[in-house]
Amino acid sequence: MSNIFNNINEIPVKTWSWLHVNDANLKQDFPPVTAYKNNPQAQTIPAGITLSSIEQPGTYPFKDMPTPKVKQELLSYMRENRNNGYFIQIAEGEKVVEPILLSYALDKQSPVLTDDIFILAKKGSKATILIHYVSEETETFHHSGITRVRGEAGSELTLIKVQMLSDQSSHVDHVAVEVDENAKVQVLLAELGSGESITNCNMDLNGKNAEGLIDSIYLGDKERTLDINYRVTHFQKNTISNIHSRGVMADKCEKVFRGTIDFVSGASGSKGSEDEYTVLLSPDIKNISTPLLLCGEDDVEGAHAVSAGKLDKNMLFYLMNRGLSEADAKKVMVEASFEPVLEKIADATLQEQIFSYVRRRLSHV
Repeated sequence: MSNIFNNINEIPVKTWSWLHVNDANLKQDFPPVTAYKNNPQAQTIPAGITLSSIEQPGTYPFKDMPTPKVKQELLSYMRENRNNGYFIQIAEGEKVVEPILLSYALDKQSPVLTDDIFILAKKGSKATILIHYVSEETETFHHSGITRVRGEAGSELTLIKVQMLSDQSSHVDHVAVEVDENAKVQVLLAELGSGESITNCNMDLNGKNAEGLIDSIYLGDKERTLDINYRVTHFQKNTISNIHSRGVMADKCEKVFRGTIDFVSGASGSKGSEDEYTVLLSPDIKNISTPLLLCGEDDVEGAHAVSAGKLDKNMLFYLMNRGLSEADAKKVMVEASFEPVLEKIADATLQEQIFSYVRRRLSHV
């Protein structure tokens, strides 16, 4: 099984192999997949939302859904071994205020999760889907998943995924998004746990005036490894994209970040930007970032920025002069760096859970 999780998360354009950023290998092999015994549906589904289990008999009810940009062996593994998944449809013209929450809890009864989730936002609809992965703190768990999203013309969809698995766990997650004309899809990703984390988000802006946004936060501590790969491709005119990422790294963790904005021929008048900022709390960190702008069209605007550094000493001094200990002052500054992304999560309870989780993980810093 190890070959399935080798050479994945490939960068769109190869660079020098000695840089070790072209792809990723998962160190842990997944055990055989068993049934997932916990039902993540834990709320009343509002009117206008159709939610059905992927385990129900019959063919896929959604046509023309995006295919994740992963190697065929990994895609086949996930399809053949999935033990949970949902079809979620937001009805045409429906505006849903409350987030739809799927919360997956891995435990000794359900140590392996391979989920396959389809989300279709029909024309003119609006909704927020929140998917939360959590586990016991002292056991080993394995998650691999695919989430496919399509926003039809004039729709507006927000997808939030929060991963808070144990230090011993492994996590491989792919998000594939297609955005039609005048539609907007925003994906918020919080990668906070798991000893090994390999994540991928690909957006295709297929319609004129389509908008695709990726906001993410990540936390690395101890000897954890993170491999992140985001890509937005502009196929049509006057499309807009933004990749915005904030990270905090401590101890001896390692991270590779790939962010790509791709303007193909025919995407005239489009604009795209990406930025990543990483706070470094230790001199023993391995931090690699590879921002890419690919351009096959003249009339476009693209920008990228990557920076990494220690906490601002002047700000740290200011907070300590206001009565905070050095440890508490650092936590306040870390939380402030995450705030621009977390404030977009329309669930106050989950926001506080994330802040508490981050404080606990960085209590030794």
